[in-house]
Amino acid sequence: MKNDRIKMIWSIIALLFFSLLVLLPLLKPGFIVTDDGDWMVIRLTAFYQSFADGQFPVRFLSRLNYNYGYPVANFLYPGFLYIGSILRLFKLPYPVIVECILGGSICVSTVFLFFWLKKFFSHAPSFIGALSFSVSPYVLYDLYKRGSVGELLSAALAIVLVWGIESGYVWLLPPITALFLISHNTLSFLVGVIIVGYSIIRKKWSAVLPLFIGLCIASFFWIPAFFERTFIRFDTVVVSNPFDYLKTSHILLIMNIPFFIPLVLLMKRKKTILSSEYVFFCIVAIVTAIGSSFVGRLFWGSSLFIRFIQFPYRLLSAVFIAGPWLLAYFISQLDKKRTLWVGILLSLLLVSGSIPLLWNVQSVLREEGFYVTNEGTTTVHDEYMPKWVKEQPQERAYDKLMLFSGKGTVTVKNNSTNKVDALLNLKEESVIQLNTLYYPGWGAILDGKPVELSYVNPKGVMQVIVPKGDHTITFEFRETAFRYLADVISSIGVILYGVYLVVLLSKKVRKNTRL
Repeated sequence: MKNDRIKMIWSIIALLFFSLLVLLPLLKPGFIVTDDGDWMVIRLTAFYQSFADGQFPVRFLSRLNYNYGYPVANFLYPGFLYIGSILRLFKLPYPVIVECILGGSICVSTVFLFFWLKKFFSHAPSFIGALSFSVSPYVLYDLYKRGSVGELLSAALAIVLVWGIESGYVWLLPPITALFLISHNTLSFLVGVIIVGYSIIRKKWSAVLPLFIGLCIASFFWIPAFFERTFIRFDTVVVSNPFDYLKTSHILLIMNIPFFIPLVLLMKRKKTILSSEYVFFCIVAIVTAIGSSFVGRLFWGSSLFIRFIQFPYRLLSAVFIAGPWLLAYFISQLDKKRTLWVGILLSLLLVSGSIPLLWNVQSVLREEGFYVTNEGTTTVHDEYMPKWVKEQPQERAYDKLMLFSGKGTVTVKNNSTNKVDALLNLKEESVIQLNTLYYPGWGAILDGKPVELSYVNPKGVMQVIVPKGDHTITFEFRETAFRYLADVISSIGVILYGVYLVVLLSKKVRKNTRL
């Protein structure tokens, strides 16, 4: 028992050491140059500004889109943004925060993969399976080419979930499930289906309730994100042409081939000796291989695939869970003499595909002001822009609040990301314009009473007709009744989680008392 514990500790140390070797480029001065990395940092800075101004849940990022704002946080995975905002309270630089989430996701994934695989296999196969994750080409492609903090965070949380389900730590499942569901839109569905399938295969019925509670807790995000899509362009915009990325996807599939080698056991072994887990993960691997290869062209003609999954190689995210398990299973079927050599060979195959990704990592050193003052949209085709915006901003407005028509003066008393207060002295009936895009939740109060606002104009900004005289006016972003309902469901989920913990604790106390 003691020797097993020592072996476990040394294995964890070794896995963290190899993970840190892979993460060495993150330790260089500056921030890594990736496709999305800078945008993730910029979005985090805008998110934190809204969060610090009291907006919760954060939905509308007022600084972005040339300071006209738009509701990107209402639709696009805010998980890493909430984590990043908490880390920002410790005064960490924004680029460092994003790199910490990226690196932390790799380390957490590797260690908990090892814990999970140990539930099925002996020490050596579990170690090699866990190690294969941190050196796999697709993981490093996500890290150093794409800078996909959402996908890597989602992978880490998914792995913690399957470990928690398998280990019986059901008390941990609700908060991890909730965070997983807001970590990445596409992966929370794709990998979520795998997790549900895994729970059924393993007959882990005790996980059903805590997973449901986690779903409730995350309602504040996924319910508005799903039902408010009619307000934005997402369903009418093609973010990417998947056929342009099939070649990249096919190359990544080949580079990750060690994860698919265990499929040969399907042909060599009799079905009677194949475990249900092995068959399940084989099906996952086969579907992944087909969808991410040139054969997948048959599927990519579907508008659902194009809009929701966007990139063929994103299907390789299934490798995060299925790949290491299959690899460990394959090695566990070998005799002891061949286990080490085959494990080393497969790991070297993965590493050989990862070397080009590690070799070409570059970093750029920028002042934090570059990120804090950037007012881009942080998306590819402005797919989360409200439909009523016909003329997108090309530059920041000179004044946040202005006289669109009429005569008088406007004196702004307070201007935060969520609220603007002003004093008006008007010589005639006038139209006051707030140079912020309208989105449901914004409202105007004139002299203490709600007033109708209009956004029927090319820019989709807010306008209010105000009579002659002295007035006070407030524009503020709040929760709508529908979003408030989603928030209530989340609150109920938190309460259910508290009750669930009390029930679990009382059961444990009664059990110990009987003993």
